[in-house]
Amino acid sequence: MQTVGIVLNVGRDQAEAFERGFCEMEEPIWADLHARGELVMATLSRLDISTAGQDGAVQYLVVAIFATDRGHHLHDSDPRFEDWNRRADAYQVAEPLVFGGDTIVHAGP
Repeated sequence: MQTVGIVLNVGRDQAEAFERGFCEMEEPIWADLHARGELVMATLSRLDISTAGQDGAVQYLVVAIFATDRGHHLHDSDPRFEDWNRRADAYQVAEPLVFGGDTIVHAGP
């Protein structure tokens, strides 16, 4: 199992457009990978707590838990994600924070 976490810094004036775009473009990829058993679960959360806040930004935490690292590679090489990633970059006002690695302990699905 592999967990990936990303904190995105989206301009406050772009937050609604970002959320709509995420639902339209990223969520279907998640549904596809989940149906194929590659994605265990994934979430998009608007952050209310952050020790790395950015002025003028709404921060979002994206967490994806993949069954194996293969799922992560399938996601990142999906042409739909490549399109969304280019679009999502335009909403960001600061560099994202990106983390990932093998999951050691988990509860739930």
